[in-house]
Amino acid sequence: MYNLVATCMDPIVQIDCEGTIRLANPACCKCFQYEESELIGKNITMLMPEPYATQHGNFIKNYLRTGNAKVMNKDSKSGGRKLPALRRDGTTFPMFLTLTEAVVEGEKVFTGIMRNLSAEEEEKQTLLAMHGLLESSIDPIVQISYDGTIRLANPACCKCFQYSDSELVGMNICMLMPEPYSSKHAQFIENYLRSGIPKVVEEGRKGRKLPGLRRDGTTFPMFLTLSESVINGTKVFTGIMRNLSAEEEEKQTLLAMHGLVKSSIDPIVQINDMGIIRLANPACCKCFQYEESELIGKNINTLMPEPYATKHDQFIANYLKTGIPKVVERGRKGRKLPGMRRDGTTFPMFLTLSESLVNGEKVFTGIMRNLSAEEEERQILAAMIDSCIDPIVVITTQGEIERCNPACTNVFGYTKDELIGGNITMLMPEPHATIHQQYIDKYLNSHKRARSNSEGSESKIVGKGRDVSGKRKDGSEFPVFLSVSEFQINSFRKERHGFIGIMRDMSEKERAIAAEVEKGKSEALLMNVLPHHICERMKECTDDHEHMQIADAFDNVTILFADIVGFTKFASHRSPMEVVHYLNRVFRNFDVLVGKYNLEKIKTIGDAYMAVSGLDNKTGNVYKMIKFSLEMLDVVEKLNNGIHEDGKHTFGVRIGLHTGSVVAGVVGTKRRFFDLWGDAVNIASRMESTGVENCVHCTKSVAEVAMKHSSEFLVVPRGNIDIKGKGQMETFIISTAENQKAITNILKMHSAARRRESYLIHQKLGKEFNFDSSEIAENSIFSKYSALACSFLAGGITAALILKSSKR
Repeated sequence: MYNLVATCMDPIVQIDCEGTIRLANPACCKCFQYEESELIGKNITMLMPEPYATQHGNFIKNYLRTGNAKVMNKDSKSGGRKLPALRRDGTTFPMFLTLTEAVVEGEKVFTGIMRNLSAEEEEKQTLLAMHGLLESSIDPIVQISYDGTIRLANPACCKCFQYSDSELVGMNICMLMPEPYSSKHAQFIENYLRSGIPKVVEEGRKGRKLPGLRRDGTTFPMFLTLSESVINGTKVFTGIMRNLSAEEEEKQTLLAMHGLVKSSIDPIVQINDMGIIRLANPACCKCFQYEESELIGKNINTLMPEPYATKHDQFIANYLKTGIPKVVERGRKGRKLPGMRRDGTTFPMFLTLSESLVNGEKVFTGIMRNLSAEEEERQILAAMIDSCIDPIVVITTQGEIERCNPACTNVFGYTKDELIGGNITMLMPEPHATIHQQYIDKYLNSHKRARSNSEGSESKIVGKGRDVSGKRKDGSEFPVFLSVSEFQINSFRKERHGFIGIMRDMSEKERAIAAEVEKGKSEALLMNVLPHHICERMKECTDDHEHMQIADAFDNVTILFADIVGFTKFASHRSPMEVVHYLNRVFRNFDVLVGKYNLEKIKTIGDAYMAVSGLDNKTGNVYKMIKFSLEMLDVVEKLNNGIHEDGKHTFGVRIGLHTGSVVAGVVGTKRRFFDLWGDAVNIASRMESTGVENCVHCTKSVAEVAMKHSSEFLVVPRGNIDIKGKGQMETFIISTAENQKAITNILKMHSAARRRESYLIHQKLGKEFNFDSSEIAENSIFSKYSALACSFLAGGITAALILKSSKR
């Protein structure tokens, strides 16, 4: 009876004639928010609101004097009343109270069974008012006649068995039973009515576990209690059923939990209040190197090193006596402790403890996490951090330094003890040091708002990198590149929130960058003065550059000299700024062409320009130099069109080319420059000085290459020219058919003594191509044809003029 009261889901309380509480079951304590010790011996009015609390004493006195019950009906089987109740926190709730009167040890007592109607009052208030306690029962209730016909089925019954009320009332109860109970039920009733001996629920038993059958054919476990009564002279049986499906599921859950304990990778051990091991899962046995049979029945201190092993029994005794834990404090989720294996070795573990009652016995269950691997990883990570050459610091959200590596102490000049526990602002110059905590608070607040609004938050430094300044112990400042990351650890041990900063001392890097910039400027300047291959050789040389000698011989290079005609006269009437401005425009355009054809500019002297091709020992250097020289003529022509508004000052250019062997090298120690020497250089210079304005004057070695490209170039023999230091040399003029000025100058170069020969040539061309000789004389022919190859017969030299792609 005590066990039934203790396990009853409904609050039960027993009082004496004075209203003093003699008994209160756990459901009553939980419902009213009191401990049992706080109720026993107190007056029942503490559980009543006004006016019931004040009037309750009179209710009992009146009942004892008159026998007239106000709350308790005389027929206790149907007695009960809805009343308000008062919890410890002062809140009230509706309850349904049934009272019974009994004599215990000669003393009259009253037992009240209460049903908390809070949920029903809120959700089913109308239904409860209409159908009463029976209709509101959470347990299925059915009432049948002696022949098994269903007279009543409450909503819980209909719901449980999946029928409506109309589908059950009038039908036989066997429809709610699976076989073999369904076939035998009528015989059970008949036998009972004849003999009075129950078969389903034997005498003395409170009930019986039986299967029930739902409408869909599924069965479920239920606990059935039966009562017999007579209504209007008819014998009826009332059955109250408790659906045990949830309990069965709980049982299965317990079985699953048992399996979970067995299969857990974490060691689990359970001990009684004497420290004796009751349970040890396989992971525990494996971790501590014992068999299960070697642990069960042994004291838990077997698994502890000193001093814990000696003190553990006292820990338990003190806890049982005072209720104050020592190993695992209240509010803590667990604690890191050492464990001891069978072989005597120890290892770090994290222990969580829980306390419970099993069969009335207090037990403690410990779940352990072997931290050996984590400790090893922690040590490896610590070693990595300590060996990092960049300073690393870990701080809290209050800026307190929790950890720093040796590089941090070396760079900032502090010892580790001086940094740990200090504020990170000690490593910052002003004004950042003063307002640093404001940065942190602003960041944390913005992220808190962002999380509550489910939005992102932009940070200026966390998760990124930034150039800042650091401050050493001696007060000196230095550039630092800082990257910051945030960490938040919510482990089973404790919660941590802070920031990790990784810094790089940029002092050396800035110096290196500055040096690299200066080196780049020097190399760029050197590249402007010397050819690329010479610069590379000078960089590779480890000797003193001032005494370094570079000299190379080249067998086949093409040298160009160009001179601006009329520039001296122009310069005499112009300001220095105008003179330099014009020369700069011309030579800058020439330099662009040098890059276009991959040539080497040697130097400029006054208004003269010198370049060479073939220093790279690649073929085609003569062709490239011819193309370059002809484009130089075009550059000067375009500049002439835009320089002088009055049109009186235009410039021409003489260009000389020659191919031959030279010596190239770097000379001097001050303002060193690259130059060429040799007979080929002198001849190229003579070609320029004896050349024709706006034409390219060259030697035979150059002309022969140009003749191979007759579709592009116009090659005109000039005859033998007296060259200083060389005597008579055969030279040529190179131009293009489109270069009208060049052709004009070619014609003008013939003396009056040879006009007759030129006239004959004109006549011959006119007859051969059906031209008027005046067209040639006026030079208009050269603007009408895409290519012209010409040679002259003058002074014994044969001239032939060939026109290609002739179209009018």
